[in-house]
Amino acid sequence: MTAAPWSLRNRLTLTLGAVTLLIWCASSLWLYRAVIDTANRLFDAALDNTANAVLAVVRNEASELTETKEGVGFELAVIDQSIQNDTVYQVLGPNGIMVFRSHGAPIAPLATAQSRGFGITRIDGKEYRVFTLATELNAATIHVAQPISRRIELARAGALRLQLPGAVLMLSLIGAVAWSVRKATAPIVRYADSLDTLTAEAEVPVDGTQLPRELQPVVRAIDRLMQRVRDSIIRERTLTADAAHELRNPLAALRMQAQVALRATSPEERNAALSELLRATDRAARMVDAVLTLARFDSSTSSQIIKNKVQLDQLVELITAEFAMLAASRGITIRRICEQVAVVGDQDALAILLRNLLSNALRYARKQIRVEISANDQYATIAVVDDGPGFSEESSTRAFNRFFRGPEAKNSSDGAGLGLAMVLRIAQLHSGDVEIGRGNYGGARVTVTLRCLCPEATTEVSPAENLG
Repeated sequence: MTAAPWSLRNRLTLTLGAVTLLIWCASSLWLYRAVIDTANRLFDAALDNTANAVLAVVRNEASELTETKEGVGFELAVIDQSIQNDTVYQVLGPNGIMVFRSHGAPIAPLATAQSRGFGITRIDGKEYRVFTLATELNAATIHVAQPISRRIELARAGALRLQLPGAVLMLSLIGAVAWSVRKATAPIVRYADSLDTLTAEAEVPVDGTQLPRELQPVVRAIDRLMQRVRDSIIRERTLTADAAHELRNPLAALRMQAQVALRATSPEERNAALSELLRATDRAARMVDAVLTLARFDSSTSSQIIKNKVQLDQLVELITAEFAMLAASRGITIRRICEQVAVVGDQDALAILLRNLLSNALRYARKQIRVEISANDQYATIAVVDDGPGFSEESSTRAFNRFFRGPEAKNSSDGAGLGLAMVLRIAQLHSGDVEIGRGNYGGARVTVTLRCLCPEATTEVSPAENLG
């Protein structure tokens, strides 16, 4: 079961939105606690200020103190309480008797006469924050208080009012994040739409300059992929067209020999026609096999071929043994001058490369063929040298063209003209190259250079295990 595709745009929007919301929640919590703490300090400061204001009035009235039957009394001026702030206060005389209390203040003392500073008290089920202050010689004691529930209510209301702009800002920021992500991913959507409308034959790559710098490697990789696809299509079309053209001759020869066999009037004539028919059939079969093999290598890449540790010297020994009988029948000697060289590569493909090189050399050689295997610190080299006529200037430039058969061949009907093209393609799959030159005997020298020497941590496969 395959995983459902995910949206980059949605993921970015959700991630950034969630991060924004998380940051807003954390900052709101910090702001809420800071506002509550600040409000409490302000309320305490207000209690202190109120207590000192009442104390100033008490000092002024204490100088006019008079004796009454009920004790010491103060004729306090009424403090303006037109602004309801839920702050109440009590004034106690030197004997602890309450001589004055503000509107709404409880009858019971808010604190003891000996209390000083801030404290918390509960009266009639209601908690108060109390601040106590006394005059010199304790002539009068002032209790100023505020209900804690009211303090909490006011502090929370102020904190929530401060949260409102933050909430609006957070929602605006989430909207801006969604718009920014959509704007940032719009070039990717346009690029994808352009790719979707691109045809396989298109030669101009899709313009990816509007994409961000981080996606430029993807654009270049897609351009290289499209180039490989175009090259592959061109190779396949060229191979198909050339193969169709080249197969006309053997198919025509097959038809002609079949007609000759049908019209034969003697067994000898019929047998001769059938022999030619078999030869034409073999040639057509070799051509089809070569076309299919080359098509398989054309569709492969260097990363797709099987890579094992292959001993080239052992592989050469096996392949030359396959050609020994054919070479002896033509009076040709095959010599091997091989170092012990190991490469990383596809053993079957390298065997096909060697077979094609030896098959080509046998068509041109007069008396001898030499196979050389050598290596240096970076490259492995396979060289096949013959003593034939060698390649002409024209043939050397066209030798790797598909279906090209040089005029120097002993029998122009042999082969399909794909041998060296296949050698080049196999060398390219092994990060190598092929060169044509002149050998020491005056004939041709075909040199294959492979850049996959000195394998590390690969599986070693003996050539005798896979090759027949």
